[in-house]
Amino acid sequence: MYPRQKMKSLENFEIPEEVFEAIEIFDLIEKRDRILISYSGGPDSTFLTYVLLNLKKKFFLEISLFYLFHKLEGSLSPEKAREFASNLGLKIFIFKEDIRKFAKDNKLNIEEAGRIKRYTLLNEVSEKEGFNKIATAHTLNDALETFLLRFLREGFSLLNPPIKPKYKKLIRPLILTPRDKIIKILKDNDISYHIDIENYTLQRTRNKIRHILIPEIFREFNFSLSKFKKFYIRIIEESKFYEENIKNKIKEYIEEKTPFFVKINREKIKAVSSFEKRELLKNILFEFGFEEELKRGMLLSMEEIFEKGGKIEIKKDLFFVSKGDYVLFMKKIPDFEIPLREGEYEIIKGVRVKVEKNDRDGFLPLYLLNEAKLRFRKPCDLIDIEGKKDLKLKKFFENKKVPFYLRDYILVLEYKGKIVWIEGFEPFIKGKDLKIEVIKWK
Repeated sequence: MYPRQKMKSLENFEIPEEVFEAIEIFDLIEKRDRILISYSGGPDSTFLTYVLLNLKKKFFLEISLFYLFHKLEGSLSPEKAREFASNLGLKIFIFKEDIRKFAKDNKLNIEEAGRIKRYTLLNEVSEKEGFNKIATAHTLNDALETFLLRFLREGFSLLNPPIKPKYKKLIRPLILTPRDKIIKILKDNDISYHIDIENYTLQRTRNKIRHILIPEIFREFNFSLSKFKKFYIRIIEESKFYEENIKNKIKEYIEEKTPFFVKINREKIKAVSSFEKRELLKNILFEFGFEEELKRGMLLSMEEIFEKGGKIEIKKDLFFVSKGDYVLFMKKIPDFEIPLREGEYEIIKGVRVKVEKNDRDGFLPLYLLNEAKLRFRKPCDLIDIEGKKDLKLKKFFENKKVPFYLRDYILVLEYKGKIVWIEGFEPFIKGKDLKIEVIKWK
């Protein structure tokens, strides 16, 4: 299809009422939004692109495309994706990933691996390029399929509905639109799209639900997408009411929150019922930035750890810990080493330092500048104590009664393989020329 034909299709394109309904009910789009579209080349994402192009003037939108080439049979080629974007005058961000290898390395199925990698890259691009929203092309059919998929796997909770129309910066403008209406509008406007053969293989559970179960339900039980749509809108409204209430409630259960850990009030949560305890822990985890579906088995394990003590890995590098008086969600200690240099700079997200020459308030010698390294602790770290035997950093923290959950996130300064300064304590090498100020969690 030539560019001129595509632009003609754009002019004649009419947005279905379900799109406007979704935008209004779920408050999806505002004026001057910068939207990154997750594009696959299929009918849904192609249709979404045309919808947002048509809404561009109405909302003064800035839109671009994102495409992840999975290197799987049937995927749209990067060249075709680039041609589609070029013909519509859109910028496109293209990534190539071996999803089969990623799935194997992380013990995931192909569908889950693709979703995790896609959303990770989408969020990275949106942060870097300044997009305030990410649009995906999930339809009403997708919502029904996901509802049935969850129901068959482990049951379904009205508190956790299938495919939320809006979550943080993620929006789904097509969530109330049936796929058959999308296909019809594309055909009527002579707009071509890519067909992924993977969507038809019955080896995938979702495809069995799409091509076998749903047609049978519609045929035998007088059910329809329009009936599901009413149900979907209701559970979204109910879950939103619940979420707003529990968000206000969990504030009283969080004692401390940083980019690396959330400390929870044990006594307050201990006093509530088993179900409420699991719901509170789940929603505190969501507040901590966890965005994936949390299965019931994991919630039950967290409840058991809460009562008996211990540690469980929720996902890679994210843990739930119950030890003594402390209950926390914790992220793995970041691995970094930053040369000590003059000025104010960010070490990692949420942690900045200000290093200055100061012969009045300084407490470290000048020769450490550009020679020593700022980092978090490592196993077997030793403290260089002048005139005395080296002391293990772990023992120092124990002697000073530093809570275990803080030890991994306290900055240390290493010089010639030994720790010479620990954030919040007097230095072990005396001086008067350098001052370090740590600015955290701001």
